Amino acid sequence: MRYPILTSLLALSSAASATTLFSPHHHPAQPQAPGLEYLYTAYVECLNNIYNSQGPRGIRTAIPIVGGNVTGPRINGKIPDVGADWGLTDSSTGIFSADTRYNVQTDDGADVFLQTSGPAQPDGNLHLRLVFETSDLNYYWLNNIVAVGVLSAVSSTNTSFLLKIDAWHLGGEWTNTTFVNGSTYPVS
Repeated sequence: MRYPILTSLLALSSAASATTLFSPHHHPAQPQAPGLEYLYTAYVECLNNIYNSQGPRGIRTAIPIVGGNVTGPRINGKIPDVGADWGLTDSSTGIFSADTRYNVQTDDGADVFLQTSGPAQPDGNLHLRLVFETSDLNYYWLNNIVAVGVLSAVSSTNTSFLLKIDAWHLGGEWTNTTFVNGSTYPVS
């Protein structure tokens, strides 16, 4: 080695930095939370539950999703009568968690499968995780985003009720898609 003293000083400096970083007394600055971008507002029409059934994981409730709409800056469409919420109420806490699967048919003809899950909150709203699945090129970016929503009750009758879901996704995520063949959408 040409510079043994320099090498020793660098090694000591690295060890001191690592000790400081991993020390139980070192408290790094809190990272900035990622921003959210508005995705859409959905109004979801549901029928009263079909059944409540005690199971090994809690009380399972089946709630038919029979219609609705989605309106946002990049996705607009209808919710057809093909979905349901198979929510679960925790027997230990009484907290209901949604477990939905339904579709959105966009105004321009795409089919988007949507799955949501998340627990009720003290204010009565539900905090949701949203997962999308589609093969449509115009909406393929939805497959790769992390989305959250807040579900709130709007109105109810003796046989049905209307829910509102405001949804966002993490900022700076996919806004287009590049495929393995090199093509992209939207075309730049």
